[in-house]
Amino acid sequence: MRPKSESSKPAAAAPAETVAVFAHTSLDAHRIALEALTRGDAIARRLPRGYGPLRDQLSRALQSAYLQTGEGAAKSGAERRVRLSSARAEAGEAAAALEAVVALGLGSRSEAHAVIVLLSRLCATLTGLCKKAGG
Repeated sequence: MRPKSESSKPAAAAPAETVAVFAHTSLDAHRIALEALTRGDAIARRLPRGYGPLRDQLSRALQSAYLQTGEGAAKSGAERRVRLSSARAEAGEAAAALEAVVALGLGSRSEAHAVIVLLSRLCATLTGLCKKAGG
């Protein structure tokens, strides 16, 4: 009998199917941040040549807001507050970058506005989580 090949092993779960053992998976902020990340990244990827710094800054701010939300969920007390506050600041930076995209005529106003609304919801949710963490 032949041994099973590597290709016959079950595939790992896709990132969207994150196992619920992680603290961040239970947070609305995590879901909001993920949606803002995916929708905002689509905007960033369509920015024309010559706007690399804006594209990079937008992408980094979206990624950081998402990742720091996840990291903050796993912390407690002051450390949690610091990470979630930082995620909130990154969400604000991403919103500002999207405003710049619209002001410069580089992207769809309605698409950018939809992501800005998500980022505003994220900031409000993170503010509530920071207050619960004692700050």
